[in-house]
Amino acid sequence: MSHRRNWKHRILQVALAATLGAQIAAFGAAPPALAAAKASASAVTVDGVSQSGWTPVLKDGALYAPLAGLSASLGATGKYDAAAKTISIQQGKRTVVLQIGVKSAKVNGEKSALASPALLIDKAPYVPVRFVAESLGASLAWNAAQPAYEIDTRLHAFADGDHTSFVNVYGESVIASTYGIASDFSGGLARIKQGDAYGYLDRSGKLAIPVQFDDAYDFSEGLAVVHKDGKPAYIDRTGQIVLSPAYDELFDFSEGLALVRQGDSFGYIDKTGKLVIPAQYEDAFYFSGGLAAVQIDGSYGYIDKTGKLVIPAKYQSVSDFRDGLALVQTLLTQPGETVEESTGVFGYLNAKGEFAIPAQYSQGYAFSNGLAAVELDDGFAYIDKSGKVALQTAYTDVGDFGDGLAAFEQGGKYGYINKKGQVVIPAQFDIADRFERGLAHAVKGDVEGLIDAKGAFVAQGKYIAPPAPAADGQ
Repeated sequence: MSHRRNWKHRILQVALAATLGAQIAAFGAAPPALAAAKASASAVTVDGVSQSGWTPVLKDGALYAPLAGLSASLGATGKYDAAAKTISIQQGKRTVVLQIGVKSAKVNGEKSALASPALLIDKAPYVPVRFVAESLGASLAWNAAQPAYEIDTRLHAFADGDHTSFVNVYGESVIASTYGIASDFSGGLARIKQGDAYGYLDRSGKLAIPVQFDDAYDFSEGLAVVHKDGKPAYIDRTGQIVLSPAYDELFDFSEGLALVRQGDSFGYIDKTGKLVIPAQYEDAFYFSGGLAAVQIDGSYGYIDKTGKLVIPAKYQSVSDFRDGLALVQTLLTQPGETVEESTGVFGYLNAKGEFAIPAQYSQGYAFSNGLAAVELDDGFAYIDKSGKVALQTAYTDVGDFGDGLAAFEQGGKYGYINKKGQVVIPAQFDIADRFERGLAHAVKGDVEGLIDAKGAFVAQGKYIAPPAPAADGQ
C-alpha cells in the first residue's frame, strides 16, 4: 500500500508548497435546488468533463437522461428490452433494473422505491439520473454558476503493492487492477506511474496517454502540467503539448489563469501563454472566487485577475477563499515586543477585505462543509460563517468536515463525529483522513484502506509505514 497524507490540519504557512502541494438510504426526485434548475441549462459534466451527444430533460421535477448517453458517460452498459419494457444497467458487479412507468426498481436484486419512473420520450428510454447515478455510487448536483448538472462518479484509486484498481463507494472494483500507482480521476483521466515514467488512464482502465513523462500532474481546466526531457509544458486530454511557456516552474490553471515561477518570483499566464500578471511576487496562490493571495515584502494580500492589489498585503499567513471567506493570520504585538515575540491570531476575511469574523483565535482552519474549526479555551469548536459557535467539542485535535463527518482525536486514536457532535465512528484508527466523495483513507494497526461512513473498510491492504527520516549528518 502506498502511504498517504495524515488527516491532521496543515495551516497555509508562508510557503507556496503548503498550498500547492453508506449506501444511499432512499432515492427520490431531484432536490429543490436541482428541480428549480432551468430546462434550458442542459450542460452536463461527469467528473468535470462536459458531455456531448445527449442532453438531460426535466420532467415533473425530476432530471432524466437517455439510457445510452448516461450509461456510456458513467462507464456502464445500458440495455433496453422493448418487448418487456425493461431497462438494465451494468457497471462492474452492480446491476440496476427498471421498467418503463413503474415506480420501483431493483439494485443488485434488492427492490427500491422510485419517486420518478423510467419513461419513453420520443420512443427512446429515459432514466431518472439521480436514482441511476446513486445506485452506481455516484452523486448528482446542480451548479448554478456554470450552469451545469454535475455528476461525480466518486471512484477512488486504491493502490495495493504495485497495482491500482478503482473502487466505487461500496468498495467494489469498477476498473480492474492495473500495473502502476495511479491517482483519482481528474478531468476524465487518471495519472499513473509505471516504473519511472508517467501517463494517463481513461475510464476503461486503458492508457489514453502513453507512459512517457518524467513527471505529471492531474488535469485542471482541461490541461495538465507534465515534464519531459527536463522541460515543463501543458498537455491536453489527447496528450498533445499545447503550451510550453519558458518558465522555471508551471502550475495548474485556476479560473483561467495559471501560476508560474521565474527565478524566485511568481506571476500568472493565460491559456495562450501570455504573461498577464507579471512575475513579481515572492509567493503566490491559485485563484479562487476571483482572488489570489500573493506575498509582497514578506506579508500576504490578495490580487484580482488584473493584478490589482485589492486586499492589502499585511497578513502573516493566508488561505484561498472557501465558502466566500479566507482564513488569515495577523499579529498582536504588545508595546516593546518584536514581531517574533508577538502573538499570531486567526480570523476570516470576506472578498472586500473586511473581517467577517474577527481575528481572535489562537488556531483556526479554513471552512469546509459550511463550518470551520477554531481553538477555544475549552477545546476545539466549529463556527459557522457568521462566527457563531455551531458545535463545541472537548477534543484537543479535530479535522475538517467532509461529507458531514469530521475526524477527532481521543486517547491517541481517531474517530469521526457528525455536525451534532455525535460520535458516528468510535476512535479506533491510527490515521484518519478527511471524508471525500463518500470514503476516507484510514489506517488501523497493520491495515490501510478506504472506510465508509460506518467506519468499515470497503477496500484494504497491508499498511507499510513510511521510512523514518534520516538522522542529522546521515
